[in-house]
Amino acid sequence: MPPTIAQQRGLAYAPISFAVVSLFSSSYVIYYLLYKERQKLHRLYHRLVLAMNFALLPVTFTYAWSTFAVPEGTPNYVGASGTINTCTAQGFISVMLNMTVPTYYVSLSLQAFMGMKHKFQEENYQWIEKFIHLIAWCVPAALASILLFTDNLNPSGSGCHMAKAPQGCELDPDVPCERGGDVDMVEYIVGLGLAFLSFVFPPSIIISMYCWRKKLRNKMDMKRSTGMQQLREYAQKEMVQQIAIQICLYLFSFWFTSVPTIIVFAYTILNDGKILYDLLVFANCVFALQGFVMAMVYFTLQRLGTPKVEGLPTRTSGLRGNHPTVQSIRTSAMNKAMTDFEVTEDLKESLNFNIFDGVPDEDSPWAKYFDEDHDCSDDEDEHKPDAERGESIE
Repeated sequence: MPPTIAQQRGLAYAPISFAVVSLFSSSYVIYYLLYKERQKLHRLYHRLVLAMNFALLPVTFTYAWSTFAVPEGTPNYVGASGTINTCTAQGFISVMLNMTVPTYYVSLSLQAFMGMKHKFQEENYQWIEKFIHLIAWCVPAALASILLFTDNLNPSGSGCHMAKAPQGCELDPDVPCERGGDVDMVEYIVGLGLAFLSFVFPPSIIISMYCWRKKLRNKMDMKRSTGMQQLREYAQKEMVQQIAIQICLYLFSFWFTSVPTIIVFAYTILNDGKILYDLLVFANCVFALQGFVMAMVYFTLQRLGTPKVEGLPTRTSGLRGNHPTVQSIRTSAMNKAMTDFEVTEDLKESLNFNIFDGVPDEDSPWAKYFDEDHDCSDDEDEHKPDAERGESIE
């Protein structure tokens, strides 16, 4: 059943404004990482975000391009003013990069897991980066190329996508298909691949990460702790809470933009090409907003999890290499007491944690709060006055 005139106009024009917002959002993320905060690109997380936003630009452009790429005169398409070549180009970009973007997005959960496993020492897991890029670009390009060479990129939905032409010919035995071969296997691979990337891989990885850190926290709860160990126990609890919050933000934002489109796509495949046009209009608008949503998630995660550990109070410089004063010895003793018996409110507030970004500085005080193998005795000893450690104060 063809769409009504109102549905045709919704498919043609509704996503455009959302796509423009996403174009500006993705462009700003690229500008932010390349020019404003270029030093962040030393971290794998930010490099993956940058690559994802480069892929998002042409994806959102296809939604702004809308039905204008559909060959002129195609029935049931308001605004159709393109050619077969423009339709093929739009379809190729749409099919390929609609797989590339979620591949990059779910790879963020993989690098977060690898980062926590290797204590964010990136040299131990940086090797995954080249495989992420290869999978994100080469596999979608290969699948889209099969559709290209079999003439299966034709008008569908609000533009051109994976379909035969004329639209609906595969459902009507009296209407021969002029373009498009039998590529059912490719359609199933694309559909199942998107479902795996959306609903299986990310939850499995980050829920495993959450359970792992929760198990470590429970192990620490069984031990009586004081001093630095007490601070680490508190930090582990905060870490689990931060992981839970960031998991929810990460997953639900991705599902919010992708689920409506996947539902339409799955329904179309399972029902021999039938399309739910009202849901498709909504899905296109939401998906066209993907660049904006992902930009907001990126900056929100930075705000939620920026490592700002200020460290424990350290002894005064007068205790090492200089003659101590009565005041400096008293200050050092007070610092030790505070280390042993309480965690200050200012320090508690500084225990933020980004599960994706990790720690850029391997000798940061951040590491000793979360590294379960870290020897706390060194830290506690560090805060003792020199006289207590047997050092001369002369």
